[in-house]
Amino acid sequence: MGGMDFSSMMGGMGGMGGMGGMEGMMGGGPKQPMDEVDGGVGDTKWKWEMNDDEILVRIALAKPTTKKDLKVTFAHKTLKVEVHGDVIIDGKLEGAVHADECTWCIAEKGAELQLMLVATSGNRWVSLMDGSD
Repeated sequence: MGGMDFSSMMGGMGGMGGMGGMEGMMGGGPKQPMDEVDGGVGDTKWKWEMNDDEILVRIALAKPTTKKDLKVTFAHKTLKVEVHGDVIIDGKLEGAVHADECTWCIAEKGAELQLMLVATSGNRWVSLMDGSD
């Protein structure tokens, strides 16, 4: 997949999750900037950030990867990511997501997998995965 990654796309929209900076006009005021947090389980490390109900997860990939090398499964409270047949993430999320609104893309010329999750509530997650840092 070529083109923009989620970070670039959100930056181009003012980081407003598709709102194009219109929150002030709607009385919502500007959103707080995202805080990037390191996390991981075992040898798998990722960075994730949350802004209201949007969660961006960035996973560095050990070797160049194409969409054929990936299998990503979003469910209401779980996430499973397989890369080159190896399970990278498989477990319960910190909170619930709208699985049908979640998506992923490959960025950095196949060196990074980016996941965009949409939480069912704006409650701030402490960690990406239940029980992880």
